[in-house]
Amino acid sequence: MARIDLDRAAGMLAAAEEDVLIVTHVRPDGDTAGSGCALCLGLRALGKRAYLAANPPSMARYDKYMTPYFAPAGSVPGFIAAVDTPGPAQFPPGWAHLAERTDLAVDHHGTNSGYARHTYLEADSAATGELVYLLLERLGVSLTADMAEALYAALATDTNCFRTPGTTGRTLRIAAALRDAGFDAAGLTRRLFETRSAARLRLESALFGAMRFPRPGVCVMVLPLRTVLDAGAGEDDMDKLSTLATVPEGTRAGLLLRQLPEGTWKVSLRTDGSVHAGHILTVLGGGGHADAAGAVTALPPDQIEAVVLENLGRAGL
Repeated sequence: MARIDLDRAAGMLAAAEEDVLIVTHVRPDGDTAGSGCALCLGLRALGKRAYLAANPPSMARYDKYMTPYFAPAGSVPGFIAAVDTPGPAQFPPGWAHLAERTDLAVDHHGTNSGYARHTYLEADSAATGELVYLLLERLGVSLTADMAEALYAALATDTNCFRTPGTTGRTLRIAAALRDAGFDAAGLTRRLFETRSAARLRLESALFGAMRFPRPGVCVMVLPLRTVLDAGAGEDDMDKLSTLATVPEGTRAGLLLRQLPEGTWKVSLRTDGSVHAGHILTVLGGGGHADAAGAVTALPPDQIEAVVLENLGRAGL
């Protein structure tokens, strides 16, 4: 991997003369969906042919930022960029073979594996959407309302509506600039953060009713697949469920274990930043940021909890 700065990354995108394919990570969230959409629209504004690699959104709320921009069947990319995708394991089904051919990765995950030929990485950025905003600015792209909405969704979702410890002054200044581009920010905030389906409320009730505190400052929530099915919940109802584990007063680390349809468990760890969540979950093959990390494992929930608690203890919690 060659680590490059903003100017060189922008220069690579400006010089790309053939079709640009933008890869987003598997089970796309708001940051990868919004970042990919905005970069695609920005490159098109420069007269380039740009598309997203087909990656069906796991949550309906992000569909508008993805499906309309999927590459047509049979298209052959000349330049491949990946956004918010830290390693080949996070490439969507059918696209993993592109990892070693990726020309540019734009990412804010400190655990990025260095798979791309060139990587523009700022691990202290609150969201990859920040970096895409800076790239579009450096490329001289005039923000449209659609670009701004996609990037605002990226920032707002990855910062839990600008409340995570990683939110900086730059994050807020970029959010203000995006807001001024003319999209309905209030409506977007309501859609992403304030409205909940009845199924989502049933899930929250089940999680809060069964939460445990195995040691001071640590909250554990377990969500079996049976509970999800009984609630009538879909993937859209799962968005930001992991933040619930940090709601109880005094919680420094919140662990959510969610059983996936194939029987494996999605591990989400949120912390107050005093212990590095990404480092804690590397033992499970995962990773992430200081205050938020994830992994997927076939281990049973009691073993997952034991492993995470052991590593939290080693980190001083």
